[in-house]
Amino acid sequence: MKSILLAKRYAKALFDLAISDKITDKVNSDMELINAVLSENRELRKLMTNPVVPPARKKLVMKRIFEQHLQPLSLAFIDILIRKNREQEIQLISESYSELYLDYMNIAVVNLTTATAIEPALKQKIADLIGVKTQKTLRINNSVDAKLIGGFVLKMDDYQYDASIKRVIRRLHDEFDKNLFRKEF
Repeated sequence: MKSILLAKRYAKALFDLAISDKITDKVNSDMELINAVLSENRELRKLMTNPVVPPARKKLVMKRIFEQHLQPLSLAFIDILIRKNREQEIQLISESYSELYLDYMNIAVVNLTTATAIEPALKQKIADLIGVKTQKTLRINNSVDAKLIGGFVLKMDDYQYDASIKRVIRRLHDEFDKNLFRKEF
């Protein structure tokens, strides 16, 4: 809990700086890149959380990896985090920054899981329907899960709408378990 609050505060500070410099889009791309690299590279994560490795070495590694790809503001921010011994929070901070950016740009991320792949036209129709209700631009992440049998599951923020056949079957199963019908002759 404490690290989440800490990450949000650092992300907010970076976001405010990016707004004042009018580079929120570029810094968001930087944070997404940092998050992706840290997610995929276990050795880099271990290096950043290792207390034995001196901060100067961590700064050098991060600078060599990201120098050609990041904005100077993002590099300076990473440098500050390492100097303040917050390098283990970099990934969480980058995720928090992306959340702030999406909220600022009025974009909602929707996870749509279907039993089979859907056509782009249907995906757009769903986006239009949800967009009207939320008054936000939508970014739909589509995934396929054959276990749903049919229908879809839609997740947005803390909300979930489950219109899958699997849920209907599970509900019927629960209903039959509760209904103890006894034959009496």
